[in-house]
Amino acid sequence: MAIHLPELHLNVQTAAAKINKYASRESGDTVETIERPRGGLSVVVADGQRSGRSAKAISNIVVRKAVSLLAEGVRDGAVARATHDYLHLQRGGKVSAELFIV
Repeated sequence: MAIHLPELHLNVQTAAAKINKYASRESGDTVETIERPRGGLSVVVADGQRSGRSAKAISNIVVRKAVSLLAEGVRDGAVARATHDYLHLQRGGKVSAELFIV
């Protein structure tokens, strides 16, 4: 993803490469980049528990929730806590995912 901010003379490029595990078609990782409402960028990375489609579904839930909160201007720590609570509620506390917000 490339974002060009001419008023700041700034050009930011982000990239992610995913490699599947042996005998697995899908990665359980999801990566999204978002521009914050008051300026700045955040990269959100989630790694779902297990592998394959179930892990991808979990990481998609986590990243979608985190990105939507960041787009509203919520701070990183609050986003992480709210995303944790949301995943716990959606899946009954039976799954886990790692979340990174940079």
